[in-house]
Amino acid sequence: MLTLALMAAPTLAQQTGNLSQARTAEPTRHATATLIAEAPPLTYRAPTSIPTTQIAQAPVRFNTAPADKPWHADVWYGALNPGDFTESIIDPASTTIEDEQIVGFTVGRKLFDLGYGFSFGLGVLGAHRIDEGGFELGMPMTVTFDGFPWRERLPTKLAIAVGPSFISKITPTEKRKADNNQGSKVLNMFSPEIEVGVPDTDWSGFFRLHHRSGIFGLIDGVSGGSTYFTFGVRHRFGLGDELPWKLSLIHI
Repeated sequence: MLTLALMAAPTLAQQTGNLSQARTAEPTRHATATLIAEAPPLTYRAPTSIPTTQIAQAPVRFNTAPADKPWHADVWYGALNPGDFTESIIDPASTTIEDEQIVGFTVGRKLFDLGYGFSFGLGVLGAHRIDEGGFELGMPMTVTFDGFPWRERLPTKLAIAVGPSFISKITPTEKRKADNNQGSKVLNMFSPEIEVGVPDTDWSGFFRLHHRSGIFGLIDGVSGGSTYFTFGVRHRFGLGDELPWKLSLIHI
């Protein structure tokens, strides 16, 4: 029993020393806590707003504002190509034009993006045959591509328009180009075009093949068609959000 008491004695002393050290360090902890408690709280001051007049407004580019200006209106003029449509596409430089002339206008709107630079739009076209008479009314449905890498420096678009076309009277040219000597007032319109815009403006120019045909005989037996080489000027604009159907039909 005595041996156990002697062996326990150092342990008791050690515990007493540890208690003394803990009491000595206790004021330091209290001082640290006091300093932390007395430190002023950190506050966050929001930055002052910058007047809008001091913010430089970036110029609206032709290809970067389709949501703001989805509408377009254009006027165009052209002359009849005596060859067929395939020759006009493959080798347009070698083709000639006839005296039959056409003048027209188009109003259209971009409806939605298809991705990868493609978009879809719908429009209304009106045209008048200057020499032979006859008014044409069409509804082009257009797929446009504007994803060229140089579009910021030189806005460029390729488009193909397809849709029904109605003419008020069948002209001699329409009969001759129909390949059945009859023609038809209602035909299909197929119009590829290339458009080049003026940077930092809403204006552009375009070259279009205005073609009417019976889709290889599917419409009234018309296997041929007429093709006009046309040039035009286009302006893009927006009408704002006051249109009620824009909110209910589609958002761009």
